[in-house]
Amino acid sequence: MTASPPPAVTRPDLEAGLRGIGLVSGDTVLVHSSLRSFGRVEGGAETVIAALQAVLGPHGTLVMPTLTLGAAEDHVVFDVRRSPSTSGALTEVFRRQPGVHRSHHPFSAAAAWGWGARELTAHHDGLPCSLTSPYGQVYLRAGYSLFLGTGLGCNTIFHVAEELEHPHYLRYAVFPDAVVVDDGGRSQRVTAFRYNCYQTGIRRHLERMEGVFQAEGVLREAWVGLSRWRLLAASDNVTLSRQVLRERPELILW
Repeated sequence: MTASPPPAVTRPDLEAGLRGIGLVSGDTVLVHSSLRSFGRVEGGAETVIAALQAVLGPHGTLVMPTLTLGAAEDHVVFDVRRSPSTSGALTEVFRRQPGVHRSHHPFSAAAAWGWGARELTAHHDGLPCSLTSPYGQVYLRAGYSLFLGTGLGCNTIFHVAEELEHPHYLRYAVFPDAVVVDDGGRSQRVTAFRYNCYQTGIRRHLERMEGVFQAEGVLREAWVGLSRWRLLAASDNVTLSRQVLRERPELILW
């Protein structure tokens, strides 16, 4: 006998899960996501985004990475409006929505909606995850990292800690003539930096930080449909990551 598929996740399910894990109106949240992890969602990606916006409210800020990793690097061209996100289906739908602002970093751009979206994405120059980047801004604004069905291997806020500590293994590739096309279609040449660790034989295993966060009791968890969610305050994320980078960086290296 064939088993029935699990029921579709609805917007009320999503909103209840977001409030249950601890989010409230006015929060700033960086979301890492796997839409596939839910099984089925009524209305798809748009429903997930609408639920996040409803819970955060008019004074909250929703942020998602919209990386463009894998694009050609012999002549780097990043179009804020057209370069697709490689950070998952949810992020590609999100970046196209009205009222969403996208930062101008050719490799590590983020998109944001809400109260602080324009300012949060306005100064993403040079390094991928500096304090002026959207990821650094989530930290400075006492925000959160929310993982919807993903592991902590995609924990972008960890890279904020790396740029503050600058561990011995950190490497950058430099692109002095990258082209950025802005929202108005204007082109500008910039110097862009991309992390160059994996490409130079240095492998980071960020999932190992989960045990550190759990031991400190700072990782909240919930299940919605088939999707496992984790919520982590950016301040805890950066503080504990910096401690590991200072005292035992081998934890996250292969």
